[in-house]
Amino acid sequence: MYISIKQSLNLIILASIAGTVSAQEYVLRIEGGPNQVDLSGGSVSMTLDVIGDIFVSQGREYMTGGAFSLETFGAAEVESIVWIPADWSESNIDGGFDNSGIYGEVRFGQHYTMNDWVPRPGSAMGSRIGSFQITLAQQDAVVGDFYAELIHGSRYTLGSINALTGESYYSTPDTLTFENFSTQVTPAPSGLGLAFIVGVFGCRRNRASVLNTSVISR
Repeated sequence: MYISIKQSLNLIILASIAGTVSAQEYVLRIEGGPNQVDLSGGSVSMTLDVIGDIFVSQGREYMTGGAFSLETFGAAEVESIVWIPADWSESNIDGGFDNSGIYGEVRFGQHYTMNDWVPRPGSAMGSRIGSFQITLAQQDAVVGDFYAELIHGSRYTLGSINALTGESYYSTPDTLTFENFSTQVTPAPSGLGLAFIVGVFGCRRNRASVLNTSVISR
């Protein structure tokens, strides 16, 4: 399928204006990953897919490119994160993992010109942009959830082109919604034991405080 891109100056200006105001409402979501991570046996790796989509399609919509970062935090230590772009993305920049929970900005996109253009297979809206492979390790005495959250790109996070009109659009912070990821972490037995001791000690201390208060009030 070929898309004929309109080349008159007026139409280019109109498309540029449409891209600026962003008539589209986008969503960038993380899919995959377990509901619970058991670290009792050691480190665990998981794959999180990043999907680019649109709330209301105006026709055949394809992703042209974009950029975003990833922040991780919570009840697990991140050993490593690797970004793997989808096959359709031809232009990729990898910001890398800085060991502080942040994965630097990744940029993705496909090459197209103002002439006839063939969209890359797999680049339709609702498809995968790429995947984060995350390896988690036990964080001592921490019980709870682990989070992975997307961050807006420095220019725009997601761009698209309409195959029927040839017009392109770009997301803004007001026109893009993130659907992020969280999972419950089951720590190693030593971590559970320490958490239990801390909990019991806290209960006893609170009980003692109540008793002392009762004695004083009498």
